[in-house]
Amino acid sequence: MGFVNFLEEKLMPIMGKIAANKYIKSIRDGLAIVMPLIMVGSLFMILVNMPISGWNDFINRVFGSNFLNWLSYPIRVSFDIVALVAAFAIASQIAKENRVDALTAGVLSVVAYLLLIPVVTVNETLKDGSTLNLGRVLPTINLSASGLIVAILTSIIVTEVFTYIYRKNWTIKMPDSVPPGILRSFEAIIPAFIIITLFLIIRVIFELTSYGTVFAFISKFVGQPFSKIGLSFGGMVVTILSYQLFWTLGIHGTRVVLNVLDTILLPAMQENAAAFMAHQPIPHIITRQFYDNFVNIGGCGSTIGLLIAIFFFTKSKQLRSLGKIAFVPSIFNISEPIIFGLPVVLNPIMMIPFILSNTAVGIVTYISMALGLVSKPVGIAVPWTVPVFASGFLATGGDWRAIVLQVINILASFLIWLPFIVAYDKEKIKEEEKKEVVETV
Repeated sequence: MGFVNFLEEKLMPIMGKIAANKYIKSIRDGLAIVMPLIMVGSLFMILVNMPISGWNDFINRVFGSNFLNWLSYPIRVSFDIVALVAAFAIASQIAKENRVDALTAGVLSVVAYLLLIPVVTVNETLKDGSTLNLGRVLPTINLSASGLIVAILTSIIVTEVFTYIYRKNWTIKMPDSVPPGILRSFEAIIPAFIIITLFLIIRVIFELTSYGTVFAFISKFVGQPFSKIGLSFGGMVVTILSYQLFWTLGIHGTRVVLNVLDTILLPAMQENAAAFMAHQPIPHIITRQFYDNFVNIGGCGSTIGLLIAIFFFTKSKQLRSLGKIAFVPSIFNISEPIIFGLPVVLNPIMMIPFILSNTAVGIVTYISMALGLVSKPVGIAVPWTVPVFASGFLATGGDWRAIVLQVINILASFLIWLPFIVAYDKEKIKEEEKKEVVETV
C-alpha cells in the first residue's frame, strides 16, 4: 500500500518528533493515567443510560427506585473528576521531564487548579419541607472533562514555576540529617506560597471582570463563535472540525461545542418535530440527532470504523487488547476508552484520521439528507447511547434508508482509519518486539 509506506517513511518520523515534545508527551502520558477512571465510568454510564424502552421502569420495579441513582455514584467519582486527576498527573509528568519532585508538583497543581474554581452555596430540601444548608461546595462541572483545558494550562504553569524556583534554590534549606519526607515538605513551602499567590491573583483578576471565572472566560471565548455558525453545511463542517480538534487536545469537544450549539440545535429539533406531527416537510437537517446518531457513530471519531480496522487488520497485542476493551463502550457511542487508550489525544498520527473520519461522515450524511436520499431527523429525541442502526431508524421516524446510510458512514470511517492504523500497528509491533528482546536479555 503506497499510502501506508508514505505514512511510515515520511509522515510518521515528523509526527514522532512532534509527539516527543516535552509538553505533548507529558499531557498524553498524564491523560493516560486517567484511563482507568474513564473505563470504569463508561461501564456504569452504560448501565445507567441503557437505550432500552422501559429499562428504567424495570430496574426501579425489581431493585427499587434508588438503584439507578446508586449506579450513578461511580460516574461522579470517575468522569466528574477527570480534570482534577489530570491536573495532578500532567504536572507530575512534566516534573519528571524537568527532573524535579513530581509528587510536589502534582499536589501544587491540584491546589492551584482548585483555587481557580468558584464555590457555590448548596441547599437541600428535606422530606419534611425544611431546607438544609450543605455549605459551600465546588461545582463538579469544573472538575470534569469540561475543565480539562484549564487543568492542562494550570499543570504547565505550576510545574514550570516550581522548576524555576527549585533551580534558583529559593527553598528552605535543612540539614542532611533531616528525613527526606520532612526535607521535601520544607523545600516546598516557598514554591507553594509563590504559586498559590500567583493563582490567587489570577482568580481575583477574573472575578473583577464580567466573566467572573477563568472557566467562564474560556467557555465564552471558545464557545460563543459556534453559536453564530447556524445550521448550514459550512457551519456543520466547522462544528465537527472544531469539536474533533478539541478532543485531540484532551478537551471534551462535544461538551464544549455542541452544548453551546444546543441553543440552536434544540429549537431546530422542536421545529422538525412540529412539522413531522403536522405531516409537513421537515425543515432542518442539522439537529442534535444529526451529530449524535449519524456523525458520532461509536462515539466521536466514528470509532466503530476504527475498531473494525483494529480487529481485522492489526497484529499488535496492545491494539488488539485495547480493541476488546473499547468494543462494548463503542456500541453505546462512548469513545473515551479508545480516545485516551490508543491514544488519539496528542498523538499526531492518529489525530488526522480522527478528525477526517467524522468530517467525512458528516458531509456524506448532510448530502444524503439534502438530496432526499434519506429522511431528515424528525425531531425525536433519540438518546446518544442508542446503538447504531436502531438510532438512525428511530431518529428519522422509521426510515430504513437511515440504516443504509449508517452502514455507508461506518464504511467511510473504516476506509479513512485503515491506512493509519495499519502504519501505527507496524510501529507498535516493533516496540513490542524490542521490549521482548530487552526482557529476554
